Amino acid sequence: MKFSWKICVSVLAFTLLVTGIGGYALLSALFQSSWQREVKNAAEENRMLQYSFAAYWSTTARERNSGYLETDVRRAAQAMKEGMTGTELSFRIYSQDGTELYASESGELLGEDDRQRLHGAVSEDTSGRILVRSGESYELVTASGILMEDGTVLCLESGRDVTALFADRENQYAIYRRWMAGLLLLEGLGCYLIAVWLLRPLRRLSRAARRLAGGSLEVRARVETEDEVGQLAADFNHMADSLERQFKELEDAARRQEDFIGSFAHELKTPLTSMIGYADMLRTREMSQEERFEAANYIFREGKRLEALAFKLLDLMVLRHGELQKRPVSVRWLAEELQGVMRPSLEQAGIRLKVIMEDGQALLEPDLMKTVLLNLMDNGRKAMEQGGLLYLLGRREADGFAFYVRDTGKGIPEKELSRITEAFYMVDKSRARRQGGAGLGLSICAEIVKQHGGKLSFQSMEGKGTYARVWLPDGQEE
Repeated sequence: MKFSWKICVSVLAFTLLVTGIGGYALLSALFQSSWQREVKNAAEENRMLQYSFAAYWSTTARERNSGYLETDVRRAAQAMKEGMTGTELSFRIYSQDGTELYASESGELLGEDDRQRLHGAVSEDTSGRILVRSGESYELVTASGILMEDGTVLCLESGRDVTALFADRENQYAIYRRWMAGLLLLEGLGCYLIAVWLLRPLRRLSRAARRLAGGSLEVRARVETEDEVGQLAADFNHMADSLERQFKELEDAARRQEDFIGSFAHELKTPLTSMIGYADMLRTREMSQEERFEAANYIFREGKRLEALAFKLLDLMVLRHGELQKRPVSVRWLAEELQGVMRPSLEQAGIRLKVIMEDGQALLEPDLMKTVLLNLMDNGRKAMEQGGLLYLLGRREADGFAFYVRDTGKGIPEKELSRITEAFYMVDKSRARRQGGAGLGLSICAEIVKQHGGKLSFQSMEGKGTYARVWLPDGQEE
């Protein structure tokens, strides 16, 4: 069953329950009020008949002995009936043993059992009543006791037609049922339209979910309200953003993995092919001493390069699964160590090094951070083949310490900056291989900085140079 139908059925059931119980309770209360009024009126009529009978008895009875009691009762009752001409009151008088002494009209109102039960509840001080139904007619019979002069108690029955009261109740019930049916019909239609209108955002959200499941990651739900449905649409959009971002990350990871495998295979294939070729020449051909030395030297160089490549891959794997042992290190001491290592190669390339480093300490693993900064400085050296100026800067920034390495070399195209930390990725492949690179240095640097909880970023302009920023989070001591 659709949710809109569930809402309609639930509302209608609740309405029917509440209004049904309330309506019938109200009608029953009204009927009980009218019934009590009829009972009171019947009692008043019976009391009036008692007084009338006593008055007629005192004027019509000839003698006060038991031998003439039945005749005197009938005479007084007949006189009373004649005096009530024009009224619809009916009454009966019974003796103590239940014998009918007088009836104002023919026909029996009560059966023998009902009469015995009614008369049994009557005394000179109490009265009783009973409702008699005959087909569609209802008669309220009231009985009371009349104390005679000789101590005899007669029973006076009076009947009151209450058929109209019960007929009115049935009419009210019928009218109420018709009104309820019409009300429920209108309410059901209105409730359905309102449910359809309220659930319209959910249907749009469902369509968006189906499109998203079909691969349309750019689909978003429209947020129109600030209620729970609007919050659901906002949460759906947040989920879709997260899925799209993760899917793109997976695509990028898959692409990087493919590039990694392709680059790794290429890096292995070229030197291995040459090494196999030179080795085959050494074992199958007669060669001069100089040729043998050249072939062996090439095999040695390419072997060392493959060894370095293997060690770099091993370092990258260890970094991703290991934990760093960081400690406070003086940044001035770190800068002096870097200057000492880089001075010979920089002087040979005709590059001047300028170091500006603030005093202080940074929490880091010194050997790994030296690897990062040396790699960045060496990349700057390689980018300045005609000489230039290389900067090593360090300063405290908000919530951390930052190292900057800036060169005045060729620069990197803007579209390449986002990929330079990928394994085996090289901007200038021919220059990198000529200089002994394999495209793993910046990947290792990025992993080291990541393990420190920091950030590695680059900015560059072609023809003007590049600067790299290594930011390490707080945890430092002045």
